[in-house]
Amino acid sequence: MSEPTIFACDAAPGCRYAAVLGRTTFEASMRNAKRLADRLSGAPYSSLVIDYRGAEPSLTPEQYAAFFNSLMPQLSKLDRIAYVYAPGTVLRAAHATRQLSDMGINARAFASWDETAEFLDIEADDPFVQAVS
Repeated sequence: MSEPTIFACDAAPGCRYAAVLGRTTFEASMRNAKRLADRLSGAPYSSLVIDYRGAEPSLTPEQYAAFFNSLMPQLSKLDRIAYVYAPGTVLRAAHATRQLSDMGINARAFASWDETAEFLDIEADDPFVQAVS
């Protein structure tokens, strides 16, 4: 099984963006969690976007919990986390944001970039256009 591709950038000042492209695995997610933790701890971010529009998520609820727990020191410093979903990933994005909310993090899932940017209080073009080009 091939690894998913991660497209990451700063969508706006203080906002880290990561698009997951392809099928996820728990092992790859945990490796990517380490990279994300390093990135979040190395800059003054106030928000994070995880974009599932090009993803084929497969983590179980327990695996999501392990992923988020590994990132908790960095995630707890953020003001907001947003998931962007496609029709096929809405349930996974909803589950992820519910788990984050249960952990005390302000997290929401959105069907569009415009709603996401409004929630995060940023002005930025949709990075997904770059991610898939």
